[in-house]
Amino acid sequence: MDFELTSDQIQLKQEIINFARENLNEEETLEEFSYEVWKKISEFGLFGLTVPEEYGGLNESFLTAAVAIEALGYACKNNGLVFVINNHIWVALNLINLYGTKELKEKYLADMVCGNRIGAISLTEADAGSDAMNMSSSVSEEKDYYVLNGSKMFISNGPIADLFIVFAVTAVKPFKQITAFVVEKQFPGVVIGKNIEKMGLNACPTSEITFNNVKIPKENILGRKNMGSTLMTNALEWERCYEFAPHVGAMQRIMETSLKYAEDRMQFGQPISRFQAVSHKISEMKIAIELSRLMLYKIAWLKDQGKSAFLEVSIFKTYVSEQYIKTCKNALQIHGAYGYTKEYGIERELRDAIACDIYSGTAEMQKNTIFTMIPSVDNY
Repeated sequence: MDFELTSDQIQLKQEIINFARENLNEEETLEEFSYEVWKKISEFGLFGLTVPEEYGGLNESFLTAAVAIEALGYACKNNGLVFVINNHIWVALNLINLYGTKELKEKYLADMVCGNRIGAISLTEADAGSDAMNMSSSVSEEKDYYVLNGSKMFISNGPIADLFIVFAVTAVKPFKQITAFVVEKQFPGVVIGKNIEKMGLNACPTSEITFNNVKIPKENILGRKNMGSTLMTNALEWERCYEFAPHVGAMQRIMETSLKYAEDRMQFGQPISRFQAVSHKISEMKIAIELSRLMLYKIAWLKDQGKSAFLEVSIFKTYVSEQYIKTCKNALQIHGAYGYTKEYGIERELRDAIACDIYSGTAEMQKNTIFTMIPSVDNY
């Protein structure tokens, strides 16, 4: 694998950094979703990174997309907004692009690429959580349509989404089968719950979604009937790569902020960066960034080769989650009492980071997955 970025990748990276710094960091939007900001992003053309040109996309490689999303995380301090963008792209738009029929692509992709429709994935349930296969939302088949009943909980983008990728049970015998559907907000029976107040990532609205006898056109199946378990696994693979790609950029931003503060802050007649207790914290940030970036680019390269990266994304998700939180805690410690105030923004960075240890599968669940996928000694 060649680790040198192309001139086009470098140019795209810089364009995203410039755009984000100029348009996405207004203080009044850091804690709430803004449709005005969303419109700016859609006009910039970020949503269609890997989508074919016929649907309005850029048709870039997954590696280029990783570089782009990392740059977004670096330059955009609004971590909640970045979360909205990644949910829209990777577990909604991307799934339709990869697994949708031509009819579904023509029906939805262009509108999603230009930002006219916001997407979300509806997987988690109140009583299922990490045990996704224990979901109870179900679908029955009628002559011309399917009927969906159930509810999903903690749905990122829920209050603002126009369509949902919904996973539901379509068979229970001889064993449970899951199917994925594209469900529009305006379908009768779709009920959007109120925005759930959270500790962080507040620019990403989150809610419960309830489905009461929702009639879904048969052509709105994603993939094939009873193929949902495979799509769910694939969706998590994309999510664990690209929803954590911006954290690599965010760690870079936080490291640079901490380094500048440590060089400017004088104590005992010298900058605090000269104290080993401080310099080692910044060194640890750099180590985490470099290792995370290497893993991110490896995963994106694997996806460009059409290969599975399920083990790699579990390792990446676990490592980045732990290091992102640690980086924010160390940044707060370096800034001292100033870091604990809202003025410097470090406390918000930490509040936003805490959740990454939970969403897209907890660190504990990732370690279970990693252990089961470790090859035996004979296969090394």
